[in-house]
Amino acid sequence: CGPLKAALDLWKDITFEYTSTDTPDFVEVATESK
Repeated sequence: CGPLKAALDLWKDITFEYTSTDTPDFVEVATESK
């Protein structure tokens, strides 16, 4: 379970970084669409 837990922790961090980085772009696109 060691490697699996490490992988889950790693992907959790990557997902969080992707979400926080992509959110401003999504907001700008949504605003331009209106």
